[in-house]
Amino acid sequence: MPFVNAGNDPNSEYLSDGLTEGLINSLSQIPNLAVMSRSSVFHYKGRDVDPQSVARELKIEGVVTGRIVQRGDQLIISAELIDARTNHNLWGEQYDRKLSDVLAVQEDITRAITSRLRERLSGDTGKQAKKTGTTDPEAYQLYLKGRFYWEKRTPESLEKSREYFNQAIEKDPNYAMAYVGLADYYDVLPDYAPVAQAETVLKARAAAQKALAIDDSLAEAHATLADSYISEWEWGAAEREFKRALELNPNSANTHKLYWIYLSLLGRHDEALAEIKEAVRLDPLNLKYIDNLGEEYASARQYDLAIEQCKKVIEMDPSYASVHMSLDFVYFDMHKYDLWIQEAETGSRLAHQPEYEAIYQQVGKVYASSGLQPALREWARQEVELSKRRYEDPAYIGGIYALAGDKDLAFAWLEKGFNEKSDYFQYLKISHMLDPLRSDPRYTALLKRMAMPQ
Repeated sequence: MPFVNAGNDPNSEYLSDGLTEGLINSLSQIPNLAVMSRSSVFHYKGRDVDPQSVARELKIEGVVTGRIVQRGDQLIISAELIDARTNHNLWGEQYDRKLSDVLAVQEDITRAITSRLRERLSGDTGKQAKKTGTTDPEAYQLYLKGRFYWEKRTPESLEKSREYFNQAIEKDPNYAMAYVGLADYYDVLPDYAPVAQAETVLKARAAAQKALAIDDSLAEAHATLADSYISEWEWGAAEREFKRALELNPNSANTHKLYWIYLSLLGRHDEALAEIKEAVRLDPLNLKYIDNLGEEYASARQYDLAIEQCKKVIEMDPSYASVHMSLDFVYFDMHKYDLWIQEAETGSRLAHQPEYEAIYQQVGKVYASSGLQPALREWARQEVELSKRRYEDPAYIGGIYALAGDKDLAFAWLEKGFNEKSDYFQYLKISHMLDPLRSDPRYTALLKRMAMPQ
């Protein structure tokens, strides 16, 4: 369970979140012990639920709970291990330490829980429970702050995360996990800010490779490195890194999710479906993974299943922006254009993207007055105008022109996407927006030029 920031000090929130995540990562390294990932755990943050209810919902046997109170540079941390089947306390401890000792406390809790569970687990659990990779307590606190802001996934919070990861590296240049954090920052930035993938992919790769040069057993670094290979269309290298990451940690839901993207891009839908289902199994309350499963069904044109998955997400969190963006294209493919525009507007508003919300409002007006094709041409025109003010993915604009029936402009924008290896160009083989182009020799030529496996 998320450790409770019992002092209600917002400046201590990174500690309670960070200690929770650190314990998840440490305990996940123990053989034969399945540990729920961060997203499912943090679903319960701020909620007053009893361990047995959580256990039934997640189908688990044990729950770790904890509380943190910070007073100046003093920390009081309490933790318990509960057998959720009987509600019996298996272990409990309170730690009164300096703030600089937070890393040592995490390791103490991991060792205590490991020792208590040793009777039921096989393997050398002590050896498998990894340390975070630094002995510098200040570097560790900076890393925790970096992860805290990285998880918020806004352009502003991501920039803060980059600053903290770099500060952690300055404190300890051999801190592998800080390089992983930096790699993850560059890896996701184009998804949340108007930044070209070409500006970030090599930085993500360099940071991941630096982490692996320090510790080659870091599954997280192999997974991020694999994702960078996708961006550069190095398909074989990407698959090798994904398989290595899963060999090191087969219970990483995030690696299964990233591998799903790879397989889906190549059109290997049966394998892709298996990977994203495994991610959902490992992290059953992760809204993004449930949404991704809906995306995979939509990619395979199983629209009823796609809508069913999206509605599951909306039931859990109606304000989750990404699922509305998934639904909009499902409805477009189903020719339900009013719902397409409605979901696109909703998703843009919830994602705090006023530029896109304004575009879809205008597209909706044109659709209501003049029909689909004029609306699509207006959509393309609006996106081109926006691209003059900030970065917009040219391949995505090409896809809009393809839907609008202007093949020459579609290929002109796709060519720009090809030249910069833009994010959306990766979807050349599977994007439904590009269906009108598939019989054109120029489309086949683009697939060959990006060395897309057949």
